[in-house]
Amino acid sequence: MLGIPFLDSAFLKIFSPTTYDDRIDRLNYFVTSSLLTFFAILVSAKQYVGSPIQCWVPMEFKSGWEQYTEDYCFIQNTYWVHFDDPVPEDVNDRHGAEIGYYQWVPIMLVLQALMFFIPEWIWKTLNKQSGLDLDTIVKEAKNLRTSKCNERTKELEKLALFVEECLEFDTPHHQNRYFCFNYGYSLGSYVTLLYLFMKSLFVINIFSQFMILNNFLGTSHSLWGFQILLDLWQGREWLDSGVFPRVTMCDFKVRRLANIHRFWFLFVAASTLLNFIYFVYNTILASNRERTARLLLLHMKLDETPTDQAILRRFVHKALRPDGVLLLRFIDMYAGGMMARDLCGQLFADFYREQYHRATGSHTTKSSSPSPDDGFTETQYDPEKAKLRKEHTHDRGWALWHLVKNTSIASSERFTNGAEYIEFILFFRENDISVIHTELAILDFYLVELTYAYSADRIYRVC
Repeated sequence: MLGIPFLDSAFLKIFSPTTYDDRIDRLNYFVTSSLLTFFAILVSAKQYVGSPIQCWVPMEFKSGWEQYTEDYCFIQNTYWVHFDDPVPEDVNDRHGAEIGYYQWVPIMLVLQALMFFIPEWIWKTLNKQSGLDLDTIVKEAKNLRTSKCNERTKELEKLALFVEECLEFDTPHHQNRYFCFNYGYSLGSYVTLLYLFMKSLFVINIFSQFMILNNFLGTSHSLWGFQILLDLWQGREWLDSGVFPRVTMCDFKVRRLANIHRFWFLFVAASTLLNFIYFVYNTILASNRERTARLLLLHMKLDETPTDQAILRRFVHKALRPDGVLLLRFIDMYAGGMMARDLCGQLFADFYREQYHRATGSHTTKSSSPSPDDGFTETQYDPEKAKLRKEHTHDRGWALWHLVKNTSIASSERFTNGAEYIEFILFFRENDISVIHTELAILDFYLVELTYAYSADRIYRVC
């Protein structure tokens, strides 16, 4: 079916789903807005093109009189009286039973659609000023799924470098802290707080819609939708409840059709509120951000030891921060878990490799034992321990070489721990043995342990 090019492109540009939100967000700004817009167009066509109401008039009325009566009653409002009750004689009693919302339904539907879309528009507009191009990153991650193996590694490194630049891995930050959450434009939490603000607007919008509809429909129930469900459960129809009556009066009996959409709002409200609570729970608590990163770094074989946990915390809170974790969740959602895992592993390796490279040229006067959160310096090097480690490495090196020689490829997965893998790599480097290049992410992780045994120069060469 042919469409109007300009309007089609404008509609798709404004209302099309993005790649940096979740299903509940799209349920609000895309699905609900689209449904409300569709119903607004449908009702408008009936009201402004067709006949909004059909009146039962006396037989002596001519066609012109009938049309005038229908137009007048539609504009002037109608009133509803139970069929078993007498028609009120007092005009004021009739005014109290007026149904005055039918003619405003299309306009109300359009306003509701805009209210559901405004939070997403704010999110899109302000996110463009954050410096973290979520749309480009997620789309590039999706494209990597179909790239060839020989190109995938290079493209993944480029994407990781772009993410590092956006997250400002190498920039020191002064942290402002509110309760348990760091905040600020350049502290890695701007996009996360903005996303949280959008979800808050969705929740506020849902409950505002209920209050607006209660006033619009003139009901006395604060939870109007639940009252309708109760009426249906008890078998009460519009003839008894007067809810969206199809037959009203304007000195004549009038038949009118309407669309009830409150049940959908109940579903959207529950889904939005639960999704908001879930997002706040996963974002505010640092332990949940660490859990997300730990799941994406399962292939790194991190243990539950204090050293491993300290390394993970440093990566999550110093490198990724809330915005980085949110970005990885979007990539996991749109590009798949494999791409999220690979990108997280690449960021993990790049971050610690940069830390070690910095340590090779740094000097410190600290006399206390360093923590993994303090970085890595040459003062951690123990010459005596390094000498013993070197002799031990030479003896184990050839044994490891024979082990790998009888297998198809050298891989960190063939060793019981990262220390053996490092010994294997160092042994090859010292003896000029040419081997197949293997992934070194696990090597980066275990450099914390071996910094005590090897000098900074040797660690630098391994990286």
